[in-house]
Amino acid sequence: MTLRERDKIYFDPKADRGSSNINYYQKVLKKKKTNRGDKNFRRDGSVEMVEKFNEKANALAREYWRLQEITAENTGGNRLEEIEKLLEKGIGGKLKDQLEVEAKRLRKEVDDISGAFMKLEEIEKEILEMTAELAPNLDLFEDDFFPYDSEHEPISEEYFSALTNLFFSAPSPSIQFKVATFSKDGIKVDLADESSSLEVLGYVIMMIQETAKQMLGMENTIDKCCELLKQNEYAFIVLGTLLKEGRRLGMKEIKEISHREDREHRELVGDALYDKDLVTGIAYLVGDGWEYSLMKEYDDKYEATDFGETVWRSCNAKASEDERKRERIGISNSSLNIHKILKFLKK
Repeated sequence: MTLRERDKIYFDPKADRGSSNINYYQKVLKKKKTNRGDKNFRRDGSVEMVEKFNEKANALAREYWRLQEITAENTGGNRLEEIEKLLEKGIGGKLKDQLEVEAKRLRKEVDDISGAFMKLEEIEKEILEMTAELAPNLDLFEDDFFPYDSEHEPISEEYFSALTNLFFSAPSPSIQFKVATFSKDGIKVDLADESSSLEVLGYVIMMIQETAKQMLGMENTIDKCCELLKQNEYAFIVLGTLLKEGRRLGMKEIKEISHREDREHRELVGDALYDKDLVTGIAYLVGDGWEYSLMKEYDDKYEATDFGETVWRSCNAKASEDERKRERIGISNSSLNIHKILKFLKK
């Protein structure tokens, strides 16, 4: 699974579990749910480093998938509701005796599965908390590879599947970046450009940590860069064009595609001003104001980085959510485009 294959980072981890009874269990869960402390966090908001990260990550992943199996079971929550309603209305005889026995059995099943839902939420948070301070136990770099330290367990496919399920709502045994692949074998580095192996390692760890922090609602670099990106709507357009095309583009190609895709606004402002703003947007993206590059230049051609894609999709998701909010309160979106959305977000 690549980051490019996912349209968004935001999702509901509980969606599409295949159970028609989820709403019923969640009602039960709300009655039982209590607040948890952030036991892995220090008072200053940072997370304690985990000495045996690999082993603890694997243990959490095993529990995650065990609970996933339990919560995916269809235990008859709807049937219990039907029986309880019938008993409340009044019924007697052998049918009443039989239904009371069945209701007792179903209540126990519902209690068990609602408890599993509660525990699953806790495990999901623990996985994200650990990942927010991702510290895999690795061995020395050899050729193009960081293997796992032989004194520790390798990080399992179960962990990567759990993490990608939380990040992308689709489990995968590895996470693939343009510059590296992180899997049960370790971290394989692609040194095609001038980056060092340690730079790539730091970049991969940063990407995963910041995504976990964002999902936890913590301060993170993705949101900070999203705020910067929103300050230049043409930079947003350029980055979106590169991601849509999925390849390196020169200035001429970017202009041609943007003219076609953003025709209404281009005709409104005129070709000359539109092209000038596109050039300014590109300069903004390749400038020095970014902690991590959103776009890189290769021989007069441009390509979005993995981090740039993550930031753009995060911004786009927020913009789309604001658009849906405007629609819910009855504001027509017939003329709502990315320029108006970004201006709205800047407020």
